[in-house]
Amino acid sequence: MKENGQQTATVHSAQLRFAGLLLLIGVSRHLPLSHPEWANFSPTLAILLLSGTFIKGHLSWITPICAILISDLLINPSYGLSLLEPFMLVTSFSYLVVFFIGKSLGPRSGLKRLLAGGLMGALAFHFLTCGFAWWTNTFYAKTIGGFIQALTLGEAGYPPAYLFLRNSMSATLLFTALFGWIAIRTKVSTSSLARTAPAT
Repeated sequence: MKENGQQTATVHSAQLRFAGLLLLIGVSRHLPLSHPEWANFSPTLAILLLSGTFIKGHLSWITPICAILISDLLINPSYGLSLLEPFMLVTSFSYLVVFFIGKSLGPRSGLKRLLAGGLMGALAFHFLTCGFAWWTNTFYAKTIGGFIQALTLGEAGYPPAYLFLRNSMSATLLFTALFGWIAIRTKVSTSSLARTAPAT
């Protein structure tokens, strides 16, 4: 019985360490504010994807939501934005989509599957947020051409939309690979411990 308790404590401790790491990175997701060329280079989508994939129970949604809310509360006032503005609500919905992509992958996912999920999540986020901008912004013609412009060049006078997609995809793949590898190794270690523990 003692060994079983130690195994359970080890698994819970690993999950809490991983959740704490995700929260720490989530708070720092907007650090490159002084460098517009790094816009959207953030671990946020990877956090959401991996939380949905590997973390069980309430931690799977509490961790990314806390990370996002804390960082948004710290950063949004500098942009004059509110968490309840329509674009922020669509952004939150896009985060939820990425989270459920992670849920659909399952905890047995290997690194290739995680990277495929990360790519899908980054594309879904870009299409949803840019699609909302295309629909609501009078700058864009409500045509296929206008939609493509919203996805690629964006609005004149602002950084091009493809820059956001490039950074989002790069960061999501990088952090999914890094933290996905950590999660897989942690899972393997705890599984090995469970197999080698003596029966009671």
